[in-house]
This record gives sequence, C-alpha cells and structure tokens, in this order.
Amino acid sequence: MLKQEFLTQLRSGLEAASIEDIDECIEFYDEMISDRIESGMNEESAVAQMESIDSIINNYKAEKPVAKLIMDKVQKSHEEAKGKGKGTLWIVLAIIGFPIWLPILIVVFTLLLTLYIVLWCIVVAVFCVLVLIGAVALSGLFIFIMMFTGLVPWPLGIFSLGAGLFLGGLAVLLWHPIWSLCKSIAGMIPAIFRKIKKGIA
Repeated sequence: MLKQEFLTQLRSGLEAASIEDIDECIEFYDEMISDRIESGMNEESAVAQMESIDSIINNYKAEKPVAKLIMDKVQKSHEEAKGKGKGTLWIVLAIIGFPIWLPILIVVFTLLLTLYIVLWCIVVAVFCVLVLIGAVALSGLFIFIMMFTGLVPWPLGIFSLGAGLFLGGLAVLLWHPIWSLCKSIAGMIPAIFRKIKKGIA
C-alpha cells in the first residue's frame, strides 16, 4: 500500500468514527511515513511498518468519553437499522425497551465511576500510610524532646525516641517503593479505562 492510499483510508475510517481533529491525525501519520522514507525505506515498506488503520482508529476512539462512545454506538446501530429499512422498528423497540436499557446504562456508568474512585482511593490510602508513619516518627522525636522539660517521664521519652527513629527509618525505606507503587497504580488507571473504552468502541 502506498502512502496516499493509506492516508485516504485512514481519513475515511476516522470520519466514519466521528473522530475530531482528523487533519492533525493525518498530518501526524503523513510526517511519520515521510520520515521513514527519508531515512532510506521505500514507500511500501514505510507504510507496511505502520500500525494498522483499524488499530489507529480504535486508539482514537478510546480517547473519547464513555458517554460519547455509547452515543456513537447507538447512532451507528440506528443508521444500520435505517439502511435495512427498519429505522422505525428500531425507534419503537428503543422506546419500549427504555425501562430495561436505561437502568442498565446507569449501572454501567455507576460501576465505571466506582472503579475509578476506588483505584484513586488506593493510591491516596497507600500514600497516606507513608505520611502517617512519618508523622508518628516526628511525634516520637517531639515527645523525646519534651522529656527534657519534665512534662514527659524519662521511660516514655526514651521509648518515644526509639519508636521515632525506627518509624523514621521505616518511612525512609518505604518511600521509594511506595512512591513507585503509587505511580504504577496511577499509570494503570488510564490504561484500564482505555481498554474498557476500546471494548465499548
């Protein structure tokens, strides 16, 4: 396949999927193929190494909000029914099925929202554990200092010093793994929802 044929098919697919900023997308892939040709590849080889058109379109679809993806799906279904001469029947069935599909739609949105909140809560909770360990360590050191004022008994002050040093060391040791874990989970969230949206698309 030559570059112009690839770009023409890509444009048609993006238009059919109601993707925004199509010109920017075409320009991006045009430049990418041109760069490969300039580096010494022939045109057909440069195009052959590109991602498939369907995959590109699906990636762009996955960037759409879930509500827009569902609306596109409904619109496509209606257009297919109209093409078969069953547009009126489709509308009648949609109205009759309203008490069924609306609650299902609400449940789906609720589950997705809950999943999104839960994943971010895990990130916040894990990070809060680290902050709490650090805060307790500082509290132990503060109690130790207060021991010299006579407001805190010596045994409690010594114990607080040991506990503070232990927890402070633990916080330092856990900082990097916990920070990495939080970043990993935060990075997974968009990937999970991109896969969900690709499934809807």
